[in-house]
Amino acid sequence: MSKGTLKYISVSTDQLKVNTILDFDIFIQTSSKIILFRKRDLPFTEETLQNLSDNNVKTIFVSEEDREKIENYYDSTRNNGSQKLSKEGFAAPFNDPKMVEKYFETYVNYYPIENENLLPGTRINFKVFKKSNIDTEIYIDPDNEGNLSNIVPQDIHDIKCAIAIHKEDIPLYKEYINTLALELTKKNDNSSELHFSILRENSKFIIKDILEDPRSGETIEKAGDLVETLTGTILENQNNFSSLLKITTHDYYTYTHSLNVCSLSIGLGTELKLKRDPDLLELGLGALLHDIGKCSIDLRILNKPGKLTENEFKKIQGHVIAGKEMLKNNSTKIPKNSLYAILQHHEKFTGKGYPYNLKDDQIHLYGRIGAIVDFYDALTTKRPYKNALSPFEAFKLLSKFQDDYDKKLIKEFIVMLGKQGNLKTHEKA
Repeated sequence: MSKGTLKYISVSTDQLKVNTILDFDIFIQTSSKIILFRKRDLPFTEETLQNLSDNNVKTIFVSEEDREKIENYYDSTRNNGSQKLSKEGFAAPFNDPKMVEKYFETYVNYYPIENENLLPGTRINFKVFKKSNIDTEIYIDPDNEGNLSNIVPQDIHDIKCAIAIHKEDIPLYKEYINTLALELTKKNDNSSELHFSILRENSKFIIKDILEDPRSGETIEKAGDLVETLTGTILENQNNFSSLLKITTHDYYTYTHSLNVCSLSIGLGTELKLKRDPDLLELGLGALLHDIGKCSIDLRILNKPGKLTENEFKKIQGHVIAGKEMLKNNSTKIPKNSLYAILQHHEKFTGKGYPYNLKDDQIHLYGRIGAIVDFYDALTTKRPYKNALSPFEAFKLLSKFQDDYDKKLIKEFIVMLGKQGNLKTHEKA
């Protein structure tokens, strides 16, 4: 793409931190055009900032192609303590209330999808957007009058940023991926990346429905059916079920986290030689529903793009008991052993967990598994205020806090993930 056809993102110079390396080109606006000011991979110094200030430049521009790099830059400067948090726990750009509103507007109205589910050259009847934390930009527009406006581009699988659809187009998207699934069934293809990708997507839809109506009498039945499917898939691919974990959305959603925790828990259970029925099915059901109580928490706390205050964190901790109450009142009773994963996944061997301050052997096996997997997935998932850790970095942190967890299970968990080869985990930040 030539410079003349580049699209740009405007960035305030206030958001650039002195003595950091910028891995993206900086452009500035002249009287007639946008020109390159400073090439990538150079330090942004006090002198650079002063040069911009001397020329009355308060806004620079970054290529749209570098959108993810500028977002990662924001994350890294926050993580390195270069930005001060407001008393509400926000750092730039979310210390601006307008940015927080834009974030939640985007979060609520757009559904992130995996680009692997869009087959190059196929026709679609729904719009696809490039998505950042705070806004969207049209990427594929069937309403456009162009001849190829409803054709999935050939390079769709190479796109690095998050993509999404509007929530109103979810039924059209479901119809599209289920048509693809039918074609795979006809070809007896149950091992391709597309097969696993569609399975992940349909699993997320089911979990999303469960979490949106947790008190429905069908909740446990739907969850149980999904766990049977996931367990069967994992048992058939014990040394290569990493494709089931490759959730590539760039945002944290409770339903993607629940799918990850369920799949990883079943995977660890297979490593421990647990029986399919009832052990793996009961473990998987508890893992799938482990965060069901979060449905009772205000979305602005649950998905806050910043650090939780002490009061907000206490409200988050309440999700365990809230989940217990929801399931107690459900017309379909959940197996007792499944409840352990729900009630104990925040307990610690040291007795410093919650809500019951259990320790050591007071914590059921499923609670111990849930605690390790939940912690690992939280570390390796990207959030608006922090980057995802690599599996290696997550294991280092897990080792640092190993006294809080069952050390033998940590070793088994690492062995299990090691068998997955390249460890295709959820978020490639």
